[in-house]
Amino acid sequence: MLAGLRFLLHKDLTLERRGGRVVLELCVLSLLVLVVLAIAYGPEAGGRPASAAGALWVALILSGLPAASLAVAAEHENDCIKGLRLSPLEPSTIYVAKVAGVGLSMAVSEAALLLLLVLFFNLQFDTNLLRLIPILLLGALGLAALSTLLGTTTSRLRAGEMLLALLAAPLYVPELIAGIKASTAVLGGSGLTAVLLPLKILAACDLLFVTCGYLLFEYLAP
Repeated sequence: MLAGLRFLLHKDLTLERRGGRVVLELCVLSLLVLVVLAIAYGPEAGGRPASAAGALWVALILSGLPAASLAVAAEHENDCIKGLRLSPLEPSTIYVAKVAGVGLSMAVSEAALLLLLVLFFNLQFDTNLLRLIPILLLGALGLAALSTLLGTTTSRLRAGEMLLALLAAPLYVPELIAGIKASTAVLGGSGLTAVLLPLKILAACDLLFVTCGYLLFEYLAP
């Protein structure tokens, strides 16, 4: 499994390094969302942890879903996914590799997203931003696992991206709420006790999405 996982992940990262479609779309959409929200909130939103955390997670989900759909759709071009299914690789290995590839693309874009957040919401470069990293990584993992699983089915349909958003957004709401609460507490300087429960919810949702994808990918993939 590990050899096949390394091979698939290397393939996805090589294609992304050459084309940069997923990371580029993530960064552009994140920038657009933050600009719109910064204008909507107005100058009074500067330095407010709740406004910055809400904008951060809205940008993450609105940019992450189309980017994940794009990454999954690439496997359906020229029926590449059928070639992978005919290979000796286990379907679960294919799923884990796609989740890892999408998650790494999200992680790269999140670094740019944090810099943009500091710029638009007048935040300070301090340890609070570093404490945001594990929260965002948990959120990215859950979104990558969920959108990869659902995108495997919706990418074959005519309105695939719209259906992916309609299916994934409601299921991601518990993780979205927990992520916003944890990010608000961290940006506000709260201690570990304030973010412990949201972190548990994020980890539980990640475990649920990854497990469901690992078990169901074989039946949902063409």
